[in-house]
Amino acid sequence: MTSSRESGSPIFVRDRLALIISLSLVCSAIVAWIATYYLMPLTMMMTPPESAGMLSGVVSVVSSPSLTSITIFETVWIIGMIAMMFPAMIPIVLFYNRIVIKQESSGRISRATGTPLFLGGYLIVYSLLGILLFLAISILVGAFGNFPSFARFSILASSALLAFAGVYQFTPLKRACLSKCVSPIGFFALHYTSGPLGAMKMGLRHGMYCVGCCWAFMLVMLAVGAMSIPVMAALAATIALEKILVKGTPLFNGLLGSCFIALGIGVLIFPKLLMML
Repeated sequence: MTSSRESGSPIFVRDRLALIISLSLVCSAIVAWIATYYLMPLTMMMTPPESAGMLSGVVSVVSSPSLTSITIFETVWIIGMIAMMFPAMIPIVLFYNRIVIKQESSGRISRATGTPLFLGGYLIVYSLLGILLFLAISILVGAFGNFPSFARFSILASSALLAFAGVYQFTPLKRACLSKCVSPIGFFALHYTSGPLGAMKMGLRHGMYCVGCCWAFMLVMLAVGAMSIPVMAALAATIALEKILVKGTPLFNGLLGSCFIALGIGVLIFPKLLMML
């Protein structure tokens, strides 16, 4: 009797495709982590000594807005998003490819183009978020005029942002966006569109839900952790845990929100905690 897992059988093809996609996303994330490690010193070289530890490289890049500075920021930002988010994207990308195999008339071509377009649409949304954050921090830094003043303000701002990230975990918007991120079946039941353009649209839509779910984490990473690799790694692990393992259970959201609020209060009382992030 011929085994159902022999080459050419549907089960074998699905398993092999799932393995290839999973490895591709993980390898892309690993490469992005390595690139982030080597790119961070480039921004730190631009940092004035008096700003060390207070948004350091981020402030130095956004303090003088220009095409060069926004290009540097967006490059580091997008690479960082690939490093942090691609592992958590594995379930939904795998589910998308299962749909493509069943629904698309030219499955092989759609699989070759659909996944990159889906991921491309997803990254476009995060790129736009990066630009908005760049402009917001640039305006904030410009309003203070010098690094020492900004450094003093950053203690209060960081405390408030950490507390806000915690409070956001309890909001209906967070729960609604997270429910779309952790349920591929629900997402594609509402938003599936065929063809390459459909793949891009679905990537954009999923990116919007993901930003709605994680934007407070990204703000903490950028404004509190100054895009440091340990903070990025901790938040990446938190996001993967939230989306893949616990799937946004209320108990986990409550614990996570409470931890962020407690950390925000801790930074306000003991500012040296900020230097440890």
